[in-house]
Amino acid sequence: MNKTRFCSFLMVSLFLLSICSMSVNADNENEINEDNFSSLVSGYSKFIIHDDIITNSQFNSTWEFSITLSDQIGTDLLENPELGLRAQIDIHLGNSDGLINLEESNDFDDLFRLQRNWTDSEIGGCCIFDYNQLYASAGIELITYPVVLGSIELNNTEWGWDESANLIGQTDNRITRILDFPRTGSLIEEIPLQVILPSDWEYTYSAMEEIFEGDPGIFFVNRNESNVASNIRVTISPNQPPIASGYRTSSGSMIALNSSTNYYGDCEDSSLDINQQWWTLSNNGTLVKTHYGDTFSFIPENYDFYGGQVASVVMHCKDWFNSTNTWYETIVIDSVFPTWDSVISYVNEFGQTIILDSNEDIIRIRSDTYLSFSISANDYNSQLPTDIKIISNKTPNYLHKNKDNLNFSDVFYQNENVNGMHLNLSERHKSKDQTSWSINLSVSDNAGNTLNREWIILVLDGSGPTIVPDLIINNNSISSTNLARNGDSIMISLSQSFDDLDSIENTFWSLTIDSEIIVENVTMELIDKKTLGPFTSGTHVFSIDSYDSSGNHRNLAFGLAISPNLGIDIEILSSSHQGRLVEGENVLFSATMQNRGASAASGQFCVNNQCGPFIGVPGATSSGPGTFNAELNFKLTSTEITTYFQWSSESANQSGTLDINSDITVEPYWQSPVQTVLLVFIVLSFIVFFSNRLWGIDSQKP
Repeated sequence: MNKTRFCSFLMVSLFLLSICSMSVNADNENEINEDNFSSLVSGYSKFIIHDDIITNSQFNSTWEFSITLSDQIGTDLLENPELGLRAQIDIHLGNSDGLINLEESNDFDDLFRLQRNWTDSEIGGCCIFDYNQLYASAGIELITYPVVLGSIELNNTEWGWDESANLIGQTDNRITRILDFPRTGSLIEEIPLQVILPSDWEYTYSAMEEIFEGDPGIFFVNRNESNVASNIRVTISPNQPPIASGYRTSSGSMIALNSSTNYYGDCEDSSLDINQQWWTLSNNGTLVKTHYGDTFSFIPENYDFYGGQVASVVMHCKDWFNSTNTWYETIVIDSVFPTWDSVISYVNEFGQTIILDSNEDIIRIRSDTYLSFSISANDYNSQLPTDIKIISNKTPNYLHKNKDNLNFSDVFYQNENVNGMHLNLSERHKSKDQTSWSINLSVSDNAGNTLNREWIILVLDGSGPTIVPDLIINNNSISSTNLARNGDSIMISLSQSFDDLDSIENTFWSLTIDSEIIVENVTMELIDKKTLGPFTSGTHVFSIDSYDSSGNHRNLAFGLAISPNLGIDIEILSSSHQGRLVEGENVLFSATMQNRGASAASGQFCVNNQCGPFIGVPGATSSGPGTFNAELNFKLTSTEITTYFQWSSESANQSGTLDINSDITVEPYWQSPVQTVLLVFIVLSFIVFFSNRLWGIDSQKP
């Protein structure tokens, strides 16, 4: 018995797979592809469960299927499916004469009926219930529509069949039931399957829910949209009322009388069930408003509520089976607003705290001033904390908030609309409006009663003009590659300068150089492009002062280095020697010198025709001459010597010789012994003289 059933299952499965093969004669102009296949197949299929589903019991159901398809689609029931069904019948069941006659059409119909004879719902391509097949104990009722007689080249001809069966299923002891729908690639699966459940049963869940559509009790399975060759599983269960969940956007224990209270809600149910959702509002049991949708808003005083009353808000959910569920809230209405107080202050340039009048709508402060806010609030109706919040357009997402007390300080600058380096010259030289910022205070109690206050912060002109000097020689700005040198005249340009609010024509300027007043309190026209100098080498201190129409002042002081002129200008500061100036002796000659020219050189200390090693001669800078030392260890070979320094400079294309000391006397080598004998004779003469005076002949004389 099992072997017979297996063979039957195998044969029918092969048939179902075979009729999904879609090949036609290569000469057919109407080639079948994915784009036009759906137009070649039509029909319907239904699986209906009639009985209530009870634990561990049987139930009755029916299967209905109808399909019409083009006979240009080939089948694996015969060889060469790529030729199309008409050609297959003519070749393998007929006489290959290019025509389908009645006998050939009937032969294929008999073959098809033999293969399409099933009692197992899984083999038939219908369904599986709780992992078990359903059985058609009386078999299936099959009506076929044979292949049309005539030429195998006929187009737009169709064949198909209708079938129906009474199926018996068996349940187990579970509550949530499992339905499986075969997905093997069969042509039957190209027809959407309609599933009709017993009353009060509904679709619950499927991991492939995207191929399901319809209502929870009557839905369609689009098996042809599944790309996986496996059973399509869905769970069904007795209908449960939807789960109603409502939310109020405010979190307080009461709601405000004269402001909007907002609700939103969800109806949680089967994904195929689109619940009807609505809200009701009641006052002391009297319905005052009904609203359909997933959100609900109302202002209590618009529905004749007053402080202390209770509003009843109910959200309703109704599913496809007309089962309903509700969520509700009763909320007390608060009509008493909170109270608040504020202190706004700043510290001036003298360290004094200035209290501003917070009743004024406009607060005027100098730019860069730190403004302090101290806000306190109370809700005497509930004694619950109050929310204090301040926002501003000063920066995006500007926010300060706290409960009952809020203290903070902030600095308020001019905004980007005032003059600055981001503007071109003509724009930054024009007058600009003062900057204003808005400060918005809101004080809210637990119910949402809210008081609002706005101040305008007007930023006054609190800084002098911005000084941007440019010093120019030879039509170029002074830089490391364009130095100012001794004797140069310099042009000062202040055209890059600007004031944050005033036009450049309304600013005034002063300039001193090395404490000498050059111009004082003049307009930009009289100082810009002014020629200064000539300047001597060294560092000169520039001091520029600027003033705007509000009396704001700014100073910029800097040192300007004036470099010496290029070239070599060496002079001797001192010279010396170490050793005896006696012929034959070794003497170390040295000299300290300075170069007043800005060019560097190299040179040698020389005595007569002998010169020492080359040394570097530094160039002078704005800080002073370049100082250096030179020396030579020389053996005196004659009584006549000349000391000098010879130098050359490639950068200056100069060279020269500088005498160091021409007044040097050298003793001959023979003169030193004679001088020694004379010195000894003189010393001895003095000794004899004093001895005679003390102890000799002359010692007794008066």
